[in-house]
Amino acid sequence: MILAIASGKGGTGKTTVATNLASVLDGVQFIDCDVEEPNAHLFLKPEIYKTFSVTISVPRVDESKCTYCGKCAKACEFHAILVFPGKVLVFDELCHGCGACSYICPEEAISEQP
Repeated sequence: MILAIASGKGGTGKTTVATNLASVLDGVQFIDCDVEEPNAHLFLKPEIYKTFSVTISVPRVDESKCTYCGKCAKACEFHAILVFPGKVLVFDELCHGCGACSYICPEEAISEQP
């Protein structure tokens, strides 16, 4: 049987329901895919057997090619790029690695790096 508890307004008890079901059922594989606050581990106290790092590629701007047109900043849905006259700032923490900025850059001044 596959059971998924997904979507809905924050604070309605989805994690509470999911963790309670997981604790009373046998042979459960529980995956907490909450993108903002995956916190089911606080309730279930799992034994972690293996961990691994996850990375995404983020933009790097070659300012020798950049004309500071601002198209990359306009394309970024997450506001991870700010373009000023003569300077581009990239906020790695805001970037989701979608690649829109490098795709839209007319000067091919943006590369993506982990």
